[in-house]
Amino acid sequence: MTLYDLQHRRLSLSQWVSAYSYDAAWRNIEVEHYAYLRDRANQLLLFSEITHEIRNFLVTEAFDKYLAFIRLNAEAELSWMLHYRYDVLEGDRIAGKIGEGGHLYSLDHKLLGCVSDTPGVVPRIIQYVDYAPVVVGTLDGLQIHRPTGEPWRMTLRRNLNVQLWRL
Repeated sequence: MTLYDLQHRRLSLSQWVSAYSYDAAWRNIEVEHYAYLRDRANQLLLFSEITHEIRNFLVTEAFDKYLAFIRLNAEAELSWMLHYRYDVLEGDRIAGKIGEGGHLYSLDHKLLGCVSDTPGVVPRIIQYVDYAPVVVGTLDGLQIHRPTGEPWRMTLRRNLNVQLWRL
C-alpha cells in the first residue's frame, strides 16, 4: 500500500495526500502541520471513511516526513540549504535575500549571483559577467566570505504565516 494507491480511493484521502505533499508547511510550521495531518487521519477513522490500518499507515507516513523535516530544518539553520529562504546581513542591516532556488538578490531586486552547489566543491555564489563566471563569495555555514569586504551573515527566514492546508 502506498499513498498513491490510497489517494484514488476517496476524495478525502486525496485531499489528505495533497496536504501531506505541501512542503511549504513542512519547512515552516512542521509541528502544526504534522498535528493537523494526524488529527485529520483520526477524523477520517472516526467517520468510518478509512480503516484503522489505513489510519495507522497515514499517521506513520506523516510522522516519518515530520522527522525528516525536523532534521532538514535544523540543518538549514546551520548551513545553506536549497528550498529555504535566507536574509543576508551586512553588519546589522539586510543587504539582500537568498530565495528558495539559491538566487541572491539585493533589496532593489538586482540579481547578485546564484549559489553553485556542485558536489565535491565548496558552495560558491557565482555571478556571470559577460558570459564568464565570477565568484562573488564562498559559503561557510551561514557566512558568505567575499573576496572584497567583510563577510555577510545569513539568517534563515521562516514564514510563520504559511497557511495550513485545510480540507
